[in-house]
Amino acid sequence: MMKFVIWGMGHRGKLLYELLGKEKVIAFIDSDPEKVGTSFGQCPVIDYGTYKKNYKSYAVIVSMVFGGGVTELLEKDGIFYFDVEDCPPEFMGYGLNTARRALHGKKLEFPDHIILYGGTLYTVLVYEKLLDEKYQDVSVFLPSSMNENARALFCQMFPEIRITQTDEIEAQTLLLTEKVSQLEPELENTSVTDIADWSKFISGYQNPKIEAFQDKYHGKRCFIVATGPSLTYEDLACLYNHQEFCIGINSIFTCFPETSWRPDCYTVLDAGGISMWQDEFPKLADIPYKFIADCQPYFDYAQLDGSWYVYHSILDRFSIRNMQFSDDFSQKAYNGGTVIYVCIQLAVYMGFQEIYLLGLDFSYKKNVKSHFTRQAEPDEKYDGMNEQNRIQDISYLAFQKAKEYASEHGIRICNATRKTCLDVFEQVEFDSLFQG
Repeated sequence: MMKFVIWGMGHRGKLLYELLGKEKVIAFIDSDPEKVGTSFGQCPVIDYGTYKKNYKSYAVIVSMVFGGGVTELLEKDGIFYFDVEDCPPEFMGYGLNTARRALHGKKLEFPDHIILYGGTLYTVLVYEKLLDEKYQDVSVFLPSSMNENARALFCQMFPEIRITQTDEIEAQTLLLTEKVSQLEPELENTSVTDIADWSKFISGYQNPKIEAFQDKYHGKRCFIVATGPSLTYEDLACLYNHQEFCIGINSIFTCFPETSWRPDCYTVLDAGGISMWQDEFPKLADIPYKFIADCQPYFDYAQLDGSWYVYHSILDRFSIRNMQFSDDFSQKAYNGGTVIYVCIQLAVYMGFQEIYLLGLDFSYKKNVKSHFTRQAEPDEKYDGMNEQNRIQDISYLAFQKAKEYASEHGIRICNATRKTCLDVFEQVEFDSLFQG
């Protein structure tokens, strides 16, 4: 049995422990000295030095958002690792409970000769599962995109896995365990089954309730209201007085005691945010439409009333590297590192032709307020700001994709934030939108 060490004791790391099973996880690595020396389940929590000294024979699974800054360290030290974001998004909780219900009791049924295409944690797990299911002829084809050093480390870490070369592939079934834009030319005539994209097998990801919103506001304009420090109560009063259609996000409800304004839609994306804010959701009763991602497997979605709409959220390395934009929000929305990107996809699906961003300062600095209301700011104790900066880099690419999509479809996206560091969209003066 293949065993691993998980780096990160957060939500994702603990979920991985549950999914892999306690017998597959040897230890956790964490940078928080308060966690080192404790345990989770049957696993000790260690620091990186202890891993290099005593656990180096086990592959590391990096569970943090966008690598958490540790992937560069592992590469520098020549240590083999997997990134959970190379797995199907369900490994991080996205649509997990729906997938569990849909796939419960399903049995793998493939021809006898199987080749797995990929070099990810998912590849290794599927390989082991097939052997457990008594498939005799199973091998792995490592993608050409995998550099030589990574290939060598993979083979060194898993000598029991049989590696297949291109010239050995004949008529066997090729199972995709890693998302790719295009297969190697030598594989074009191979019979391919994609098991990396679970959405092909799970119809429950589509929410027919959301279909009622398609083009509902065709040709109109809306405001996506973020929570940056430049946002003012005067701005909200202006939106309220002009009865503008607004989409609010995350902790926007913290301003409700001070204003009569309420967004028409509320959108939440982050699994941690859902856990953090779930007790505040009753404060959203005045908002007619609320959209919540299916990313938190420990949240009881069944408790939500009919004004809530659960949408399928997707985050994986492939969708980030090849930044994708959903044109059917009822089926899926791509994460893009920011809930604003999700809101743009929602607004486009609703048919809005003019989309204005407000309160999107796009600036995060230590000891500087990041929200217009008083609330918790990014964690600076360990890696909070560095993580925020990495997310901001991803978000910038997402905004570029949104601009590209909008331009191709005759949609105008403008940034009406009074003070912003985001230079992707056309900038307009907020007050000018209400003149004439």
